[in-house]
Amino acid sequence: MRLDPAVGLLLPVLVPLLAVALIGAGARRAGGALLVLAPLTALAGVAMGGETLQLPWLLLDTRLAADPIGQAVLMLAAPVAAAALLFAVVGEGGSRASPGLIMGLGATVAALMGVLLAGDLATFYFAYAAMTLAAYPLVVHFRTPAAFRAGRVYLGMAVLAEAAVLAAVLLIAAQGGNAALAEVPALVVEHPYRNVLVALIGLGFAVKAGVVPLHAWLALAHPAAPVPASALLSALLVKAALVAWWRLLPIGDLALPVAGGVLVVAGLASSLYASVVGVTQRRAKTVLAYSTVSQMGLMTAFTGTALLEPALAGAALTGVALFALHHGLAKGALFLGCGLHGRHRGAYLLLPALALVGVPATSGALAKGAGKQLGAEALGAPAEPLLLLASALTAVLMIRFLLLAWHGEGGADPLARRGAVLALVLLSLTLPWLAAAVVSPQLVGYTAQPAALLDALLPALAGGAVAAVLFGLAGAARLPRIPEGDWIKPALLAGVRLGYASRRAWRRLPARPRAPSLVALTRLSAAVESRLLALAMAGVLFLLLVLGIALLGILAGG
Repeated sequence: MRLDPAVGLLLPVLVPLLAVALIGAGARRAGGALLVLAPLTALAGVAMGGETLQLPWLLLDTRLAADPIGQAVLMLAAPVAAAALLFAVVGEGGSRASPGLIMGLGATVAALMGVLLAGDLATFYFAYAAMTLAAYPLVVHFRTPAAFRAGRVYLGMAVLAEAAVLAAVLLIAAQGGNAALAEVPALVVEHPYRNVLVALIGLGFAVKAGVVPLHAWLALAHPAAPVPASALLSALLVKAALVAWWRLLPIGDLALPVAGGVLVVAGLASSLYASVVGVTQRRAKTVLAYSTVSQMGLMTAFTGTALLEPALAGAALTGVALFALHHGLAKGALFLGCGLHGRHRGAYLLLPALALVGVPATSGALAKGAGKQLGAEALGAPAEPLLLLASALTAVLMIRFLLLAWHGEGGADPLARRGAVLALVLLSLTLPWLAAAVVSPQLVGYTAQPAALLDALLPALAGGAVAAVLFGLAGAARLPRIPEGDWIKPALLAGVRLGYASRRAWRRLPARPRAPSLVALTRLSAAVESRLLALAMAGVLFLLLVLGIALLGILAGG
């Protein structure tokens, strides 16, 4: 019997689950080693771009495949997930990591791989819901009041998002059943409720993407979660929303000016707003969380341009894929770097921070060069100043982060942990360039031109000047104190106060006459019921007696 080579698409999902089972059974050393290597099997999905694995006996005919956006995120997910899992498995200061944390990370990675490799609607939704739920224990892992609050906000917003996504999935399935994901955009175009579908898909996945004002869970969950979990959330899980948009929306098939305009405006607003709020934060991981909101805003805007102009879909997909690859590697290195110790921790953080700023010769310059070209074609003249402002604010944000995170506490770290961070740093500097050389060689040439180098350098210099004023002359202590999650805490407090006020108002209402007591009526009904039951039993006994006499008469007469 010849084995289908597409079976390799199952490995990224099954191997992490097998490792989790081994750890749960007590084989922690073998399970931990297998878990660290498990994400690297995702490279098989990258290599099998044209293959499809069909499992008709599983979940409404499961199909696994890797489309272009899935391949790009798989290329990112393999090294970042492996580094995060290694960071968790090794533990801190010689102490063994919590099995619950490691198993939660493994389950989340397996679900994420299912999202990226899903080839049909049911499998995609099931894996996406599993990924959302599997991440909840990571958010509340430390079991502190802040962690539980972040978990409640995360779960509440996730349930609302899942409701919108499930409604969209059911509407699509009503027309085409469990369709292949490649067929879904055409089903959306022909659907009688197309506008409703587009709105549900856009809104449902905007929560996971962290689009303002739906970003509050992200700003709370990242700083509350352990470092490896934060790396997965920020570098990988938020990218699943981009994958969903590009798979389900009719990008390139139909111009949707309203939906595209909303995504562009919301994305640019998210990028600018999150950078401004992030500068005021007091914790390094919170600053990184707002940086993720900002960078995801740019990728959201790139997706919106493809909905505005279908002819730009190819360029937009290339830009989103390169930006996601660059951002995921750099952000994974930064979050894991926050878990290192020692006074020279900043040495591990400097290069990824510069990459996010987009200084020349970094992967950020490449990603933002793609964004500038795309913005100029889709939006024209207004695009350039907005992107320059976003880059300058990113520079201020990264300087704020480095000031907070440069000096770590404690002693030396295990070699494996430092190696995991360094590996991501090196990959963030090289892998996006290699990918761009394959898919868009002209973009590599564009970023090497003197004008493009100057465009990349000016926002960094402007951001540095603003940061010198904010953190040097004015002093960071004078910055306004905006709580983590910005609007969510005032909203929750307002809800609590409204509840108290409503209860006080209810108590102040004039007393109403008491309703007549029903005790006597209840006793009467019980007495009647007991009498009826006795009467019924008597009737049954009488009937049996009559039947018995009749039977005796029949027998005697016979």
